[in-house]
Amino acid sequence: MKKNSANEEKSIQSKVKKRLIIIMCAMIGVILILLGASLIIDMTTKPEEEFVVDYNFYPADYEEDIFKDEKYLALIAEEFIRYTDSTTNETVGINKDNAFEQGSEVQFIVDMIYDAINGDSRAYNDRFSSEYYETHSPKDNFTMQKIYDVTITFVSEENEEDYTKSVYCVEYKIYQNNGTFRKDIGEGSKKQYFTLNTCRDGEILVDAVSTVNIAKRSR
Repeated sequence: MKKNSANEEKSIQSKVKKRLIIIMCAMIGVILILLGASLIIDMTTKPEEEFVVDYNFYPADYEEDIFKDEKYLALIAEEFIRYTDSTTNETVGINKDNAFEQGSEVQFIVDMIYDAINGDSRAYNDRFSSEYYETHSPKDNFTMQKIYDVTITFVSEENEEDYTKSVYCVEYKIYQNNGTFRKDIGEGSKKQYFTLNTCRDGEILVDAVSTVNIAKRSR
C-alpha cells in the first residue's frame, strides 16, 4: 500500500510540475507577444528624427547649385508634386506657382518643400511653432536638397474657435541624399505627418511632425 501511495504521490507531483511548466510557458509567450507589439508600435511611428538609421550618404557640397545637375532636373522636369484630397480621392499634379489653387495649407507645405530644395534653413525653421520647439531643436544649416517624387495628402481637420488644426501626409525622395537635411532616409522615402495650426489671422505654423519609420525603397 505504501508503495502504491508513493507512486500516486509522484504521479501527482509530476502532473503539478507539468501544469506549472505549461503555465510558465504561456505567461512567457504572452509577455513576448506584448513586447513584440510594443516594439512594432514604437518603431512604426515616432517624432521626427527620433529614429535614425545609418545610411551611406553622398558628400555634402554647400556650394553646389543643384539646378545645374541635369539628372536632377530630369526628375523634376514635369509636375513632380502630387496632391491628394482624401475626402474626394482626387489627385492632381501641382507646382509652386499653382499650389494655392488647393488652399493656403497646401501652398504652405509646397513652399516648405522648396525651402528645403533651396537649402534655406532659416525659412524652413521659421515655419514651426513655439509648441514644436518645446521638444525639438531647429535644423542646422543644410545644403540644397534634390527633392523629387513628392506626394501630399490631406488627412484630417479639426476646427476650433480661434484656429484650425489639419494633418497632412507628406512623402518624397532625395536624389543623392547627403544627410544634411534628412538622416532617416537613403534612396527611398518615409511618410511624415505634419500637424498644421492655422490661426484666425491666416498664419500657418507646424505644431508637430511624426515619421512612419518603414522606408519605401526607391525603384
